[in-house]
Amino acid sequence: MELVLLLILALGLLIALFVLIRANRKKPGEPKVEEVPATPASDCCGAHEVCEYDLIKMDEKRIDYYEDEELDAFKNINEDAYTDKQIDQFREVLYTLKTDEIRYWLLSIERRNIQLPLPLRDEARMLMAEA
Repeated sequence: MELVLLLILALGLLIALFVLIRANRKKPGEPKVEEVPATPASDCCGAHEVCEYDLIKMDEKRIDYYEDEELDAFKNINEDAYTDKQIDQFREVLYTLKTDEIRYWLLSIERRNIQLPLPLRDEARMLMAEA
């Protein structure tokens, strides 16, 4: 029984390590980009992230891609009709996003008429809550 628990723990650690490496990997030849924090406008209410999201949400024609063009193949597919392999394609994109990008990505796929697979909804919420 202890051996089984040890194997489960080891497998969990390997999965966590894999996800961490995937999230932090840099593609070869990709230039290093240093993020410069934006200075909020003088009339900023202090919730500029919320205001920015609202502005993007109001512009219904704006669609941002997050290196996920392959997901366009799933346009107009019902959220509960995905195969495990297709769900993994969504999961791969989801886990390579920064936590503050997830809500924008969800908006992007919604505007592209792509429904997030049901099993990933809770995962996406959990990742957004970490921000």
